[in-house]
Amino acid sequence: MKKKEIVDFISSLSLMILACVVLLLPTFNIDNIKLVLTIIFGFYTLIKLSSFILIIKERDYESLFTGAISLVGLIAIYYIELSTKNLALILMIWLGISSLIKLKKADFYHDRDNKMWILRLFILFVFLTTGLIFSLNLMYENSVQILIIGCFFLINSLLDAVDPLVTYLMRSSSNASN
Repeated sequence: MKKKEIVDFISSLSLMILACVVLLLPTFNIDNIKLVLTIIFGFYTLIKLSSFILIIKERDYESLFTGAISLVGLIAIYYIELSTKNLALILMIWLGISSLIKLKKADFYHDRDNKMWILRLFILFVFLTTGLIFSLNLMYENSVQILIIGCFFLINSLLDAVDPLVTYLMRSSSNASN
């Protein structure tokens, strides 16, 4: 695996672990939604910006932009009262801007005649669909909201792990056939 693929996969794996921990929080009677979102957006900011710094020579700005929008989400949590409506609004704005970032990545692949753009568009569609479904279902108590948010970020991290894995598998299969 190339350094970029390793960094992307490790960052996705760490975000999967974070999402699994978030899914376990209601079991331990932790239902402070502000704390959970602070942890999620804080880790997303830290992991994505670290990932960008590690692969800065690759000129792939997806991690930088995702880290930046997560930082904006982290700041917004403290300036906006977290009612259910505002929570859904924050997540939908994060979802919309993240979707634009994923669309830009698909366009990047398309411009370079890389067939990964088709997979990236599929990932974008799944990301948007799950994000909208989960954002619209936040009308429950805090523990259920935490589970919904944890599921969404777990799916997001799984989708982020697809790109480096498929790139590695495509390259290894082409090397094996040569």
